[in-house]
Amino acid sequence: MHELYPRGVRRVLLVLAVLALALPASAGAAHFRVVVDPNLTTADLPELAHLGAVGLLVPANGPTTSRHQARVALARGETESAYLGGIPEGKPLIRVRRAAKRSTPTDSGPRAATILLGIPGDGPRANDRRYPIVVVGGGFDGVLTSDATRISGLVSIADVAPTAIGRADGLGWESHSDAAAYLTSLDDRIAAKNDVRLATVLLALMALIVVAAVAPRLAPAVFPAGLVGNLAAGISGSSVHAVLVAIVAGVTVGGVVAIARWARDPTVLGFVFTGVIAAYLIAMAIDPKLIAFSPWGAPQNGRFYGISNELETMLLVPALGGAALLYRRFGLPGFAAVALLSFVTVAGNRFGADGGGAVVLAVGFAALGVGLVGGSRRAAAVAVAGAIALAAALVGIDALTGGSSHVTRALHGGPGELAGDLGRRLHLSWERATSSWAAGLTTFGCLAALVVLVVLFLRRRPTAAERAVPLAFLAALAASLVVNDSPNDVAAVGLAGFAALVLGRLAPDESAGPARSAPGRRPLARDGWLRRRGERRAHA
Repeated sequence: MHELYPRGVRRVLLVLAVLALALPASAGAAHFRVVVDPNLTTADLPELAHLGAVGLLVPANGPTTSRHQARVALARGETESAYLGGIPEGKPLIRVRRAAKRSTPTDSGPRAATILLGIPGDGPRANDRRYPIVVVGGGFDGVLTSDATRISGLVSIADVAPTAIGRADGLGWESHSDAAAYLTSLDDRIAAKNDVRLATVLLALMALIVVAAVAPRLAPAVFPAGLVGNLAAGISGSSVHAVLVAIVAGVTVGGVVAIARWARDPTVLGFVFTGVIAAYLIAMAIDPKLIAFSPWGAPQNGRFYGISNELETMLLVPALGGAALLYRRFGLPGFAAVALLSFVTVAGNRFGADGGGAVVLAVGFAALGVGLVGGSRRAAAVAVAGAIALAAALVGIDALTGGSSHVTRALHGGPGELAGDLGRRLHLSWERATSSWAAGLTTFGCLAALVVLVVLFLRRRPTAAERAVPLAFLAALAASLVVNDSPNDVAAVGLAGFAALVLGRLAPDESAGPARSAPGRRPLARDGWLRRRGERRAHA
């Protein structure tokens, strides 16, 4: 026994005490006793892995948690956002026991059907830790799997109650040669990517400021370059902070330089924008972790997979810009192809699974389409309504083919549930925007700066072609502030995105673009400082 549990007798006694509490059960039992122990940590994973299937438990939804909040969510099989109090409604589904500590427990008979998990300690605390969970009995072995997270080894606390009562939407498991080592690496990756998120966002913002000062027409290129850098960091699998930051910074700078050198033609730039969206779609199709563990991916404290609201707003720049540039070359088929690709990437249940993103894209592409053809305001209203209806239809088709996420569940509830979900999102948005002075300053400060920028842009009297993409982005941003629940992220990234599009002037007609320097070439980079430098050289 001591060789099996090399960390010492104390943890052996703890595990055996928990098993002694549970009723004996056969290997195929459908019901489990649920036992919590606040003293369990991820250091106990090697011992727990010998008993059954193990995982990392996320105890709450949102930035904060507590022991009381975790126990209520555990018993009711639901979570509620910490911004809305963190206490879900409903009746308890299971009884939760606390681990007993006995000095001389015995381990007799078959292993009992038990779910043992750690939870936070007393008092409010940041929801930035994951806790060990093991399912003993029922044939469980290896690493736990969850439909709620779509990441092997990562478990939501709302998964426990359905598993305990034998529901079909409970936890599963998959074999693994070294479950404890895998989970330790998984925990390190999640922590590292959350730690570098702010640093990498600030680096991308600095790159945008530098490019805007040196070559304003290249400002939109910072977004696809940064998105590729974020994806590269996720693919790297590294949990070293310096490595992740270096990847994002290096790829962003290198991407902007490459676009300036090889993607001067608007059609080529349109394909670059579209290619970035396609890269995200392919990455999510191959492995959801590639995006989830990227620095700008879901934070794994309530949303675990797919496209976050921050990423959704960043992807709007290449999505709308690519559609406008390819419309110029290929007409409606080019526009429609980019719109469909963007929708599948962001809102597809098997990919981005972002329900708010479906509405945001519908509004953005409808406004862009009307702007490109010079339609009236009435035409814009009709186009937006039609696009939202089409988006809902596409989500419904996706659900009929087997897709399942919070998007399809809301649609299944009918108009009443959709309206209730929208009201909840508005409430949650307000709570997040006003949760602290820093959040309020970020949200309302960025929105105020955006209003000033819009006024200055319109006072320049831009052509209809020059207005098309920035105003479509603005319409999509307004929709995002209504249907999404991350106003600070949306406002901050939206301000940077609008500024980049205004500077980039992705005009879809020949007259609005810069002069040609060679047949078939349109040097988007030769503007501002670069243009003046070229003029001085020519004069000399």
